[in-house]
Amino acid sequence: MTGAAAEMKQLANARERVRAAARGTMDRPYFLYVWFLMVTGVVFVFSASYPAAGRPDSMLLPGNPYKYLSQHSLFVAIALAVMLLTSIVPPTVMRRSAKWLFAGALLLMALALFSPWGVTRGGAARWLDLPLLPEFQPSEFAKIAFILLAASLLARKDEGTAEAGTSFGWVLLISGLVAGVLLLQRDQGMATIFVTLALGLLLLAGMNMRWLIPIGLALCAGGIALAIHEPYRLRRLLAYLDLERASPDDRYHILNMLIAQARGGITGMGLGMNTDKWSSLPAAHTDSIFSVIASEMGLVGGLVIIAVFALLAWQGVRIASRATTPFGFYVAMGVTVMLTVQALAHVAVNTACMPVTGLTLPFISGGGTSLISASIGAGLVLGVSRCRSGGGS
Repeated sequence: MTGAAAEMKQLANARERVRAAARGTMDRPYFLYVWFLMVTGVVFVFSASYPAAGRPDSMLLPGNPYKYLSQHSLFVAIALAVMLLTSIVPPTVMRRSAKWLFAGALLLMALALFSPWGVTRGGAARWLDLPLLPEFQPSEFAKIAFILLAASLLARKDEGTAEAGTSFGWVLLISGLVAGVLLLQRDQGMATIFVTLALGLLLLAGMNMRWLIPIGLALCAGGIALAIHEPYRLRRLLAYLDLERASPDDRYHILNMLIAQARGGITGMGLGMNTDKWSSLPAAHTDSIFSVIASEMGLVGGLVIIAVFALLAWQGVRIASRATTPFGFYVAMGVTVMLTVQALAHVAVNTACMPVTGLTLPFISGGGTSLISASIGAGLVLGVSRCRSGGGS
């Protein structure tokens, strides 16, 4: 067989694998878990936001209590479509475009920091307001691009086309690069998510613990040092360690989230009945939405949400374990680690198990960028599940 004929046969085989993958059935339990969380988000974004949205403005014009409900419902529809479309993109296409997606995400993060289109909120320059586009947070999309690029690099190790040390080094380099930009944006919470994600992928890829543990400890020490160096981060850390001695401003977030949850008791106050969201609960429909759920649905409702995230993580691991290629395995596990870590961090902040930081609850919190980013990740996992019986990348 000539070289040209061999190449044509390989191309035909690749096309057949792509067609088979597109015909494959996506994992229904995973989709249903995501859909349940999205529907829950619609309900509680409205419940948490209508008091503030319905207030008259500074000109005493009436507010619109349905403002955030309509916005979030539109984002849910877009996110669902994006998730389903992502799930049918061939893994080969994702893998080839990983480095370009990462470069584009990094460029957008730099624009948020250095360009006139950057928007600073809460002291963090992490938003971008480009002409003809709604405001968005580039670091949310950078998480997906990072997972794809890291999965491609680690897959090369498993396929025998790169040395393990080289793959590990590149993953550490790109994660450090993103974390550095995030720290310049003063977004240490998101930088911590990236570092945790990188360490999780390196652990799954088989990095020797004698290297992984010192690296993890050094990064942890660096994070603490950065927190101590910034006065507002230090105050948050001290408030977390000793709530009683903290100033009223520093303990405000923690105290009001705990009070809201305490009001809910075991079975909750009832849907829409939480009173803290009217004035005292900070960022009720985004950063504090778990507190609203726990207040209105009680301990039972909070545990249901945690259980669904646990089921989503378990199903993600199952899908990864059945992946037909190393790239598919690392993509599915990377998304699973990302969603699980962010959900745990959100719940931990709301329950005073870690210092306050602004992280949304995936699929539930208000915010279009976060929702669409999480949905793209879920679509990648569903795409890996389609390839179980139809081939891979």
